[in-house]
Amino acid sequence: MVDVNKALKLNTLCYQCLGVLLREPQSGYDIVKQLEPIRPVNTSQVYPTLTRLEKQGLVQSEEYKQTGRPNKRIYTVTEAGREALTNWVGSEPEPPVLRDDFLTMLYSAWTKEPAEVVVMLERRIAYLHATMEWLETLLAEHRTRFPQEIKNPRDWRFYRNVLLARRIANFQEEAVWSRGVIHMLKEAMTHD
Repeated sequence: MVDVNKALKLNTLCYQCLGVLLREPQSGYDIVKQLEPIRPVNTSQVYPTLTRLEKQGLVQSEEYKQTGRPNKRIYTVTEAGREALTNWVGSEPEPPVLRDDFLTMLYSAWTKEPAEVVVMLERRIAYLHATMEWLETLLAEHRTRFPQEIKNPRDWRFYRNVLLARRIANFQEEAVWSRGVIHMLKEAMTHD
């Protein structure tokens, strides 16, 4: 049997789109909104991905007419798309890649005065707290809407629940780490 995933050479975004669409047929814009709290993407990334998936027979689409708004294209996963996604889940993932412009800036923060770096970190903490608040709201809404489904590991809502909780924990950990760096910077400034 041919490994459909290797033959098609799908990237992670392809699988993410398939995963969102397998839950419920949606538009490209809806996919962006669904992925925003888990793995933010742009519509400029999603629409070419959907076109590629459709050309490969993994999704199909239908145009829906809307009154007073532009028509909307809704995508649905085909059986081949479901198979590709199912085969991929549990395979060996690529090593994680962290691309964070803030951390890249911090790598060269020695070119700034320590007080300026403290301000950078304080802004970062404010961003982290605002994002955590948004994610906590999403998580609370999710848990309220799907109290039974989030307990069932055979339901996609279970995994959305645990991934939202993980994102919040990551932001909390970075906020703690950032406060520790601020403490070290302030301590160093008192010794100058």
